[in-house]
Amino acid sequence: MRDLEGKTAVITGSASGMGLAFAECFGNAGMNVVMADVEEKALRVAASRVEAAGASVLPVVTDVSDEASMDHLGEAVQEAFGTPHLICLNAGVAAPTGPMESLTTNDWKWTLGVNLWGVIHGIRVFLPALRERDEGHFVVTASVAGLTSYPWLGPYNASKHGATTIAETLHAELAELGSRVRVSCLCPGAVATNIGEAERNRPKELENETVVEMDAGDLSEFANTFSGFAKPPSAVAEMVLAAVVEDRFWIETDEVYRDAIRSRHRAIEGQDEPPARGIILNPYLER
Repeated sequence: MRDLEGKTAVITGSASGMGLAFAECFGNAGMNVVMADVEEKALRVAASRVEAAGASVLPVVTDVSDEASMDHLGEAVQEAFGTPHLICLNAGVAAPTGPMESLTTNDWKWTLGVNLWGVIHGIRVFLPALRERDEGHFVVTASVAGLTSYPWLGPYNASKHGATTIAETLHAELAELGSRVRVSCLCPGAVATNIGEAERNRPKELENETVVEMDAGDLSEFANTFSGFAKPPSAVAEMVLAAVVEDRFWIETDEVYRDAIRSRHRAIEGQDEPPARGIILNPYLER
């Protein structure tokens, strides 16, 4: 989709992080921007920022895990701008890390609700109109956790593997139908977002009775280390823009996980044990 001027982008999870960067990037490219997020106050602030840069912006408070809320988003977009052209299904959360026996049903429900059902609802709501017009592009935000399987991330890994295969399946179906609607799958590594603070948006009905808090010193040390190699969201947004313009399926933010992904594929081909060990950030820390 080379001509973006005057077309409409819908971006979920756009009040902060990569979603906000996408909104700014596509707004700067001349697109109308529909910003969807569950955080009403943060969304208003973010929308004002994008609008101040010259874009036409529609903020819509949206819980991507909720069917009716996503239906409302689709109706609001259609009323304001008609059928959109670019759908970035980007909203995501990260549940507490740890061995699977330590995780609660609520951890799984919350993570899968946002990361997986948010993608499912987005495709259900927006695909029919894009198919009818035979033009448009979906960007599904997955993760390197959708291409590898490091320990301590059960719900997150499951949700991102699910997002990846949904993107691949959608691409395959559209190709079989001869459709000109395109799909990209974004698999970022370390990006400087506030997904680590996602608990602030966990619904009360899915909260755990007890929350295990990390030592403040450990958090500070980790934050300093992470900031040394995490990519800025703006850089990822430029990669997404390029992939949309070039009709490219895979979007990876760096090469650091290439060996880990190849090792996993070789293990599958050779019927060997899964190779991933340690924490998911090891490929950065071992460089």
